[in-house]
Amino acid sequence: MLSRKDWLPERVIVFAAPLLAVALMGLGGQLAAGQASKPHPAPEFVSVMTGTLGFQGALLAGLTWFLQSHRCGWNAAFGFRSSPALPAVARGVALALLVLPFAYGLQWLSVHGLRAVGLPASGQNSVEFLLRTGSAWERAGLAVFAVGVAPAVEEMLFRGVFYVFVRDLGFPRMALIGSAVFFGMVHSNFAALIPLSLFGAALAWLYSRTGNLVSCIAAHATFNLVPFLMLALGWKFGEGAAGS
Repeated sequence: MLSRKDWLPERVIVFAAPLLAVALMGLGGQLAAGQASKPHPAPEFVSVMTGTLGFQGALLAGLTWFLQSHRCGWNAAFGFRSSPALPAVARGVALALLVLPFAYGLQWLSVHGLRAVGLPASGQNSVEFLLRTGSAWERAGLAVFAVGVAPAVEEMLFRGVFYVFVRDLGFPRMALIGSAVFFGMVHSNFAALIPLSLFGAALAWLYSRTGNLVSCIAAHATFNLVPFLMLALGWKFGEGAAGS
């Protein structure tokens, strides 16, 4: 089970406020781009990697500051050693495989619903890049971050900090829903907002049951790995499909 962490409110607010602002600006930017008359060009590999490195690096630096300000180590904060690693990974993979069909179904509905009302329904930058361009080594470079780096950093942030903070205030349901929607918003993609929020809620539930963030990281990595495997197999998964 997940133990109390008692994160300090002022530290959480300092961490969350800029991230929320970035999320809102990203959604606003996508809305503006979707309403422009010119077609949205496929992003360049360098721009995608630069954005990914900058975003994930900033989050990791923020997490380091956050834990140091609480005088708390990584294992104590996120329960990495609270249970055996192999069963924790297996639980995460199983959850991701269970949620994936629902997430892709919701994404398909979101894309068509957004198009029906004239709102932007494009995929995330990295996925657009993979769909339209990209050599094998470029895809491999993106996969390293999407499957290896992003799941660890984002799980420590959204489940390890934000979810736990609100839950420890005595609002477990609000913590699950709020952290999940925040997780969906940060990806700045209207088509992915609902499916990623669903996935975020499932991850919060998993963390509350296991107390070991390894399970959530494994689930997140599996979820992000699927688009790359589908591309490698030559399967078409449609515009808007995305990892997290």
